[in-house]
Amino acid sequence: MQQFDFKPRTRVIFGAGAIERLGELARELNFRRTLLVADRGLVASGHVDEALATLRLAGVEVARFHDFETNPDTRMVQAGRDFAA
Repeated sequence: MQQFDFKPRTRVIFGAGAIERLGELARELNFRRTLLVADRGLVASGHVDEALATLRLAGVEVARFHDFETNPDTRMVQAGRDFAA
């Protein structure tokens, strides 16, 4: 395997109740609208509803896309792209 140096610039927020900060964090990034992409398992778990509530409370307009399966194929990815356009 070839060597590489991976320096992600991703912020990770973790812990009990962390999802409650989603709206606050979106506002820090000046979000006014966002696309929430989640699989059906996350929708069924209630986590998507929690995310929607905190985003909407922060004044962020949310479009939702959940029409795909595990390991999406090209057709599903294209459907997501079309939805976002």
